Amino acid sequence: MSPERIVNYNKRLYGPGPVARLPASGIRGYYARMPPLQGFSMAATHGVILGLGVGLYYKFFMADPDTKKIEQYYRENPPR
Repeated sequence: MSPERIVNYNKRLYGPGPVARLPASGIRGYYARMPPLQGFSMAATHGVILGLGVGLYYKFFMADPDTKKIEQYYRENPPR
């Protein structure tokens, strides 16, 4: 036999709307304070920008350390 109505015991998780999103304070809750689609879009955009920035820094300022080693090897040992 089931109860007549479901009682919501966890108000932080389920109430008052479909999901009670309680964002953290400061920068940790930046995306959680936005509407869901906008928060997801901003997080994805920031991730892509950060990934491209780090990738470009690695490629052009560190100049691919593995590639440097390979080029140095072939300079010292030219193919015959």
